[in-house]
Amino acid sequence: MEKILYMLMLKGEQYEQSWKVSQMPPTVEKLKKLEMDLEKEGYSLDRDLGFILQSDFFAYDATPYDVITFASAGCDGIHFGLLTDFGTVSDLEIAFVVCISPMDFGSQIKIVARNLREFISLICTLKDAASVSNFNCFNEEEEYLRLLKELKQEESENEEYAERANYVVEKIKATLDCEIIEDIYQYVERKVIPEREQQIILPTLDGIGIIAMENVNSKHTIYKLEEDININLSEVKSFFNHESTESKLAFIRDAQFTFLISNGIELKELVMNEMTKLGLNDEVDRLRNIDQIDTLESESFSTSAFLEL
Repeated sequence: MEKILYMLMLKGEQYEQSWKVSQMPPTVEKLKKLEMDLEKEGYSLDRDLGFILQSDFFAYDATPYDVITFASAGCDGIHFGLLTDFGTVSDLEIAFVVCISPMDFGSQIKIVARNLREFISLICTLKDAASVSNFNCFNEEEEYLRLLKELKQEESENEEYAERANYVVEKIKATLDCEIIEDIYQYVERKVIPEREQQIILPTLDGIGIIAMENVNSKHTIYKLEEDININLSEVKSFFNHESTESKLAFIRDAQFTFLISNGIELKELVMNEMTKLGLNDEVDRLRNIDQIDTLESESFSTSAFLEL
């Protein structure tokens, strides 16, 4: 078992080199510095808010290829990333923040904040990073109000936890000049989601959508996909040869969301080739690394099961 874990560690170091962004936004760097300062005082973003900054590669099959992960919640694979819209967003400070919750099948992905600073404000408001993943399944005001009520109840039942969380929140607010979001429902459902909808020209199954990449007057086609369908590779090749860039990217989002890419070797190769043609080399690397990690984990599971026999 120790040998398997060591192999995973070595692989992780390799992924870190290929996935690490040349320069994360200043807000992330400030959070890393704050975490070190908090540790000296016996506090932590991780232990007290369940907010884990990720320096290494962290992704699941559901993680969109154009999302750069920067943090996780430490449970159920929940993680958060910055949406680059296939490399068109150069300033990650203003990138939308996406919550990926792999266990919420059918609702794995949702844009939850307009930018990184406002996302941190959400964390400060909830005082629990994992709670953000509830938004993936929410769209009604009553659902948000119920969550807030439950969190306040938990605070009242654990004064020590509440005191520690409040201390860390105040440190974050002082460091980043963040503010508590008074109405989370209004922020997420009436501000973030509509703002994103105004940007997109093609909807996608994951809710992220596709923004205009080339001529805004180009005609676009949606290739209808659903989980477990049989893909006609010849049709997909023809689609890639004749449709707009936006249509191709919408296909890729939908094929990933329905797990058709992760479950289909030939389709995966076809998609990687097309993304390479489009100059999406970072996205290709992410797809390839996710695939390699899946393979490594599968081999490790098989080996560990054998060792237990």
